Amino acid sequence: MDILYRGKTKDVLAYGEDRLLLRFKDSVTGTGEILDPGGNEVVGQLAGKGSASLRLSVYFFQLLEEGGIPTHYLGPGPEENCLLVKKARSFGLEVICRVKAWGSFVRRYGQYATEGMPLPSLVEFTLKDDQRGDPPISEETMAALHIASPEECAYMKKTAREATALIKGKLGEKGLELIDIKYEFGKAEGRILIIDEISGDGMRVLRHGRVLLPHELAAAFLG
Repeated sequence: MDILYRGKTKDVLAYGEDRLLLRFKDSVTGTGEILDPGGNEVVGQLAGKGSASLRLSVYFFQLLEEGGIPTHYLGPGPEENCLLVKKARSFGLEVICRVKAWGSFVRRYGQYATEGMPLPSLVEFTLKDDQRGDPPISEETMAALHIASPEECAYMKKTAREATALIKGKLGEKGLELIDIKYEFGKAEGRILIIDEISGDGMRVLRHGRVLLPHELAAAFLG
């Protein structure tokens, strides 16, 4: 199988004409030497992290599908640590839903926001562009640059909030607190879908006041 893209925490492989395999890796992200799921740099390796990301993605994609939220999920892949998904055209955006202020949000708005301050499931859009630090982008700019129409932006915001409510509720049942979560959206078969992954690599979750690492979240949530 051809590798179409090598990412920080997973690779994307071709699997037929209209399907892909996402192969999760043991690499972890952060800033400098600090491990942080919200970071943009690979800062090390953790044995079992790829498996943890796969398990969480399978669980949360199934949760969203059962909740009526369309995704590109098809099932676990035929190879180790792989997810089978529909091929979709990405909007090239990160759609971040913030339940509490944390990380880059506090760094940007520290004059007004403190770490842990409640937010109303605030949705922000950023470009998926590591070289430029994933810059925030407004809905008007997305429309002007033909990245996404106002109607598409509205759908992504609404769907991100609905997905976050489902995920936050399930985590809460295990005594885990969702801080923020990022989604990627794409189009396939004329529909907008949640794509990529939904794992500890794309969310911050607190337990006893500490952000869990991806493999820790899988262990605490799935056992």
